[in-house]
Amino acid sequence: MSITTIPSALYKYLVPCRAAQILRDLRIRFSQASVLNDVDEFQPPYKGFASRAETEDTVREILLRQQPTEFANLYLQYPIDQADQLIDQMTSMGAVHLEENDEKIVKGIYAQWDRDCGLLSLSEALTSKLMWSFYCDGGRGVVIEFASSHAWFNGKTSDNDSFHHLRKVRYVDEREPMYLLDTKTDAATKDEAVLYTKTTEWKFEKEWRLIRNLTEGEKEEKQDSYKKDVFLFEIPPSAIQAVIFGYRTTSENEKILRDIVSANADLNHIVFKRAMRNVDGKIEIVPEVTGIL
Repeated sequence: MSITTIPSALYKYLVPCRAAQILRDLRIRFSQASVLNDVDEFQPPYKGFASRAETEDTVREILLRQQPTEFANLYLQYPIDQADQLIDQMTSMGAVHLEENDEKIVKGIYAQWDRDCGLLSLSEALTSKLMWSFYCDGGRGVVIEFASSHAWFNGKTSDNDSFHHLRKVRYVDEREPMYLLDTKTDAATKDEAVLYTKTTEWKFEKEWRLIRNLTEGEKEEKQDSYKKDVFLFEIPPSAIQAVIFGYRTTSENEKILRDIVSANADLNHIVFKRAMRNVDGKIEIVPEVTGIL
């Protein structure tokens, strides 16, 4: 996996009420894949449990681990070649059972990921008309600018940790079907394929994501409109750099956000910017000369 330079700033597109909640409470949601727009999120296409050889090896290991005495007795009761044949038959039957339940196993894994994993989606794009339109209520919302170099975005616990740090999303024309059990592909490559890969329809998002275990967050009492639990994670004020008003943000919502920032001394470093939609249709980001009004 190639090393990718993280942009100095990453952006969260929001409707005004959500931006106000984040700035006021200094907590942000990590969402389950099932509440996101892409229905294929965390659901790579699978072509089966494994190749027949790998499936039989897996069954053999399970049987030997769970029934060591029974296996040993086979070699006491029968000649070696006959015992081997019996074990091969048991292994083959177990492999057929796994293959017949491929779909059930895969759906169970998808459900487990949805229960356990939450992701924070950010973008390196700030002047995308599609982003402002789709995720910012047609330019009426705001964008929060984050400092990607902040330690909060870089909490990798080990070399093998696929969570807790920013990763760039890879875009492909088609996600290649994979085996559920694939011993020939290293863990990092499999994690990228499952957790950090989307199809090119979503390329306009220019997404970076941070994934965490939902148990690390604080569960809210109320569920969201999808009847999903909401998990919020505290975010340090110093991780927030700026608030960018949309080209159609109302003066009322601007005032709400300015008042929230001015009321918290820990946010006095935040600068305000504005997205301007030019006559040629392009979006330009203009910094304000003065800070908080």
